[in-house]
Amino acid sequence: MSIVSPWKQDFPVFNADAYPNLCYLDSAATCLTPKRVADAMYNYQCYSHANSHKGLYYLSANVTEKVEYARTRIAEFLGASSLNEIVFTSGTTESLNLVAYSYIETKITSKSNIIISAAEHHANLLPWQRLCQQYGASLRVAPLNDHGIIDFSQLVTLIDSDTLLIAISQSANVIGKFNPIKQICQYARQNNIITVIDGAQAVSHGNINVDDLECDFYAFSGHKLYGPTGCGVLYCRMGLIEQMRPYQVGGGIIDNVSYQSSHYLTGPLKFESGSHNVVSIIGLLAALDYLNDISWQAINAYLERLSGYMQKRLAELNFIHPIVRSGDSAPYLYSFQMNKVHCHDVASMLDIEGIAVRAGHHCAQPLHKTLGINASVRVSLGLYNDHTDIDRLITGLTNTYQLLKIE
Repeated sequence: MSIVSPWKQDFPVFNADAYPNLCYLDSAATCLTPKRVADAMYNYQCYSHANSHKGLYYLSANVTEKVEYARTRIAEFLGASSLNEIVFTSGTTESLNLVAYSYIETKITSKSNIIISAAEHHANLLPWQRLCQQYGASLRVAPLNDHGIIDFSQLVTLIDSDTLLIAISQSANVIGKFNPIKQICQYARQNNIITVIDGAQAVSHGNINVDDLECDFYAFSGHKLYGPTGCGVLYCRMGLIEQMRPYQVGGGIIDNVSYQSSHYLTGPLKFESGSHNVVSIIGLLAALDYLNDISWQAINAYLERLSGYMQKRLAELNFIHPIVRSGDSAPYLYSFQMNKVHCHDVASMLDIEGIAVRAGHHCAQPLHKTLGINASVRVSLGLYNDHTDIDRLITGLTNTYQLLKIE
């Protein structure tokens, strides 16, 4: 029985004359935005716009209330114990850099080592790489097993008494499989090691509980959650925020200041200098409401069925090869290469047919080098996809191979 998305009509781009034939298969890069989110942002800009946490007048106070309400809702979404564990950032990249320079830099020495996995996005590699280079510390890389999942037994062998941090993705952006982060975080907690989780890809599946995971930090971006760009979140376990210093300073984070010294606010506000990106925070809150109204159970059940169909159809094509062994099916994401056809050519040919996929190293060059390849094609699913999109992809890949293959 063919699956038809009941939510595709919620996304105006599919009804636009500019893209009448759009088949969007790049949700791992960014999810498209439902009209409900755009309307919430439009209404704020038109009727409620003001600076939050600044003015005493009603318009500003109302916006402050909206931002703090959003903080509360996001804490609930993540299973955090308090809204004071939630910091607003511009995205996952800023969140990870905030941890690096507000917390880890104050503790790192030349004896320290930091552990990442072989599958990390550059955003969860470069901050730690730079700190290690700057302070003479060691950056250690945990390998993946044959199915592209972090090998816990191998990771444990990298840990010693000087291990300061383990920074890993809950689900890697190239492979898509879920890593055993609860097991890793619990082991790290027992050994007094700080953990940072890049949740950018996992967040669109919901059902996240940072207290249960026992992680110290958790980062994600709103645009991976059908919200706008420019808004991200950093969860900081209770007690850690007070140990952290602001790495970007300016207005809105000061309790008392003189020409010679400054005393910062306590809590998350000390990391939110300048003006809040209120319109994006409003959009993120609207996206959460939209997804909650559908229900995470319905979302994940739908994407699981659709992913199964995608895996089945792609497996029928003997001229493409997944970059790692399939094992358990990856959630809505599939990265592959085509026989004797460059990945960029595959993406360009599909684009002619209105099919949007990602091609390249996906900001994960070291992973591709580890796998012995330079690039891959990545297909990823969202709420707006259905069987028709998968069938168009299969036809497009077949046509591309027939046209570009080298005998």
